[in-house]
Amino acid sequence: MSLDPFYADALWLAIAFICGLAAKRMGLPPLVGFLVGGFIINFSGLRHGQLISAIEPMADIGVMLLLFTIGLKLKLKSLFKKEIWASASIHMIFVVLLFSGVLMLISYLGLSQLAGMTWASAAMISFALSFSSTVFVVKTLEARGEFDSYHGKLAIGILIIQDIFAVLFIAFSDKKLPSPWVFLLPLLLWVLKKVLDKILDILEHGEMVPVFGFFATFIAGALSFSLVGLKPDLGALIIGMMLVNHPRSDELYKRMVEYKDFFLIAFFLNVGLVGLPTFDILVITAVLLPLVLIKGGLFVLILSKFDLQPRTSYLGALSLTNFSEFGLIVGVVGVSIGLMNTEWLVVMALLMSFSFVLAAPLNKYSHLIFDKFKSLILRLNKNRNTVDCEPDDLCGAEFLVIGLGSVGIHTFDSLAESKNDLVLGLDYDHDLIGGLKASGKNVLWADTTDSEFWDNINTSGLKMVYLTMSDVQTNLNILECINRLENRDFKVCSICHYPDERAKYEKHGADFVYQFKNYIGQDYVEQAMNLFKV
Repeated sequence: MSLDPFYADALWLAIAFICGLAAKRMGLPPLVGFLVGGFIINFSGLRHGQLISAIEPMADIGVMLLLFTIGLKLKLKSLFKKEIWASASIHMIFVVLLFSGVLMLISYLGLSQLAGMTWASAAMISFALSFSSTVFVVKTLEARGEFDSYHGKLAIGILIIQDIFAVLFIAFSDKKLPSPWVFLLPLLLWVLKKVLDKILDILEHGEMVPVFGFFATFIAGALSFSLVGLKPDLGALIIGMMLVNHPRSDELYKRMVEYKDFFLIAFFLNVGLVGLPTFDILVITAVLLPLVLIKGGLFVLILSKFDLQPRTSYLGALSLTNFSEFGLIVGVVGVSIGLMNTEWLVVMALLMSFSFVLAAPLNKYSHLIFDKFKSLILRLNKNRNTVDCEPDDLCGAEFLVIGLGSVGIHTFDSLAESKNDLVLGLDYDHDLIGGLKASGKNVLWADTTDSEFWDNINTSGLKMVYLTMSDVQTNLNILECINRLENRDFKVCSICHYPDERAKYEKHGADFVYQFKNYIGQDYVEQAMNLFKV
C-alpha cells in the first residue's frame, strides 16, 4: 500500500504516540510502546512504500545522534579500565561458546530454522546475540536518572567495547579493506577537533548550537569515516568523544538529546518492520528468549570478579540484560556471507523486542529488587576496598549537598561560607570529586541512590540535606532511600522547575521544594534592591 508522504508521516507519528502513551500509562517505558507500534504497522500491511521510506532514514539518524551524545559523555581513558574491556571480552567469549552449544543441542527439535545447523552458523548467531542494546541501555539509564552513575558509565563502556568488536567483525567479514586514505584519518581528526573547538567557542546560545551538533555528527563524524571506508556510526561516536572536554559539551549534549529522543522513535518502530514471523519463528524465539537471563547472569558473575561493589555489578549487569540492534546489523553480515538464512533476522528482531519488554520492568524496579534480594546480592563480592566504595562516615557534617553540578557547587559554596567544615558535598562523578578535592573542598564520592549508603552512615548529627541533582528521577530515588530510614530527624530540600515535579517531591517526603520559576524573580528583585539600597 502506498501513501502520500504527508499521510505516511501522520500515520506513523499517530501510532507511535498512542502506543508510547499506552505503555507509559501501564508503567512501562514508552520505547516498549514504540516497538509494539512497529509490529502493528507490520501486521497491518502498511510496511511498504512511503511509510518505510519515512521511518528507515530517521532510524539511522537516531542511532547516529545516540552515539554522538554518548561520545559527549564518554572519556576515552574510561575504556581502558579492566572492569570494562576485560569484562566485555570475557563475557562475549563465554556467550558465544555457551549459546553455540545450546543452539546445537536444540537443533534436534526439527524446526526449519535449525535444520542443518553447523558450529559455524551457531557461533555466528551466538556472536550476534552477545551484544547488548546501546539504545535500550541509554534510554533506561536516563529514565532512572543514572546515566552519569558509576554503574551507568560501566555499562556504557562495555557497550562501546562490544561495538568495537562489531565494527572489526564487519570490516574483516566484508573482505573489504578501508581506503588507503584511512592512514590520514588521525591527522584529519586532529584538524577537525581544532576547528570544531574553535567554532563551538564562538557560537552563541541560539539555534546554531543544535545545527553545529548535526554538522559534527553527520559531516565531521559520519561522512569523514565513510569516505575512508569505515563505519559512519563509529565516526559519530568518535567526534562526540573528541568534544567531551570542551567547556560547552554539557550545553551541546542538552540541546542534542531531545533531537536524539525523537529520531529514536523511528528506530524502535523500524525494529518491528524486519519481517513477519511464522509459527516456527515464534517457537524458536520462545525457546531462545530465556538465554537473555543467562546472559545477564553471566555479566553479574564476571563483573563481581573485579574490584566493584556487588550493587554496581548487579545494576550494570541488569542494564545489559537484553539483545541488541547491533545483533541485527551483524546478522545481516552473517546472511551475506552465507552463515545464516534471512529468517534468523526475524528471530533476532523478535528476540530483541521481547528482551526489551522483559527487561523494561526489571530495570524500572531495579532498586526495589536489590533491596528485596540484598542479602543474596551482597555475597557476590565482600571486598570493601573498591573504586566504588562509599563512605560510612559523614565526618561530622551537619549539612549535606548531594550533586555538585552547576547548582550544587554554588549551594555548597554558599553554605561553606558560614558553616565551614560542617558542610559535606557528595557526587558520583569521580573526575569531578577529584578536581574539587584538589581545590581543598570537603567532598566525597558516593552513590546516594544506594540504600546501602544510607543504611551504613550515622545520620544522627545531620540537620539538612540539599538535593541538587539536575535529574528529577535521581532526586526521587534518593528520597525513597531516605524515607526508609527510621527516626529521621533531618530536613530534606530539593529543587524543581515545574509544578508537577514539586508535587512528586512533596509526595516523596521533601520538606522544602525550591521551584526555580517561583523564587528566581523574588531573588532577582531582592538582590538588586539590596545592592542599590532602594
